[in-house]
Amino acid sequence: MSIFKEKLHKSLFNTLTEMEFIEPKLIQQKTITRINGGSDIIAVGPDGVGKSTTIVISVIQKLREAFEDAPRAFILVADQAKAEAMATQFKLLGKHTDLRISLAHEGGKVDKQAGLDVQGEDIYGGTDVVIGTPKRSFDLYLKQHLNLNKLKFFIIDDAEQMIKLAYQGQIDRLIHSLPKCQHLVFTNDYNEKVEKLISKFMVAPAIVEVQE
Repeated sequence: MSIFKEKLHKSLFNTLTEMEFIEPKLIQQKTITRINGGSDIIAVGPDGVGKSTTIVISVIQKLREAFEDAPRAFILVADQAKAEAMATQFKLLGKHTDLRISLAHEGGKVDKQAGLDVQGEDIYGGTDVVIGTPKRSFDLYLKQHLNLNKLKFFIIDDAEQMIKLAYQGQIDRLIHSLPKCQHLVFTNDYNEKVEKLISKFMVAPAIVEVQE
């Protein structure tokens, strides 16, 4: 039996089937059960193994429906393109849910004349999932648009890129504001710098490595 059918709720499984996600990739086979069980995970693998899809499936599976105003999943990505691509995937795979997805990236609209930060207002007005770059997310946190108090998931995608782009400072300061929650880190390369970054908020995570 497919791990999708065995471990995912019916509406998500049906959506995956409709979109012809029939056979889970190896990274999904190795992580979904552990994520469902609440484990902290470091998933290591090259581009194309299904890391981003694993994030989207796992968050939809755990959150399922809209709830209150503060975000319950906060996903850090390296750039605007990755944020927008992941948001699109959330909308496709979450089409049978009412989960609200918000973006926080440098391309967000700011109406200076009206003093309005469009992304900030969207998040502050109520959302379930925030997908953002570290710099922009930290800016919105300082402006008190981004409330991290109710998080269930803190996720970093492409951790090695965060280090290359020198985002450690913003990530460190965001980490200090996290409540107790589940942590997931996805990276192409698990090296000393990545290990140092995640040691600040993860204790004894399960490490999953795939090559395809």
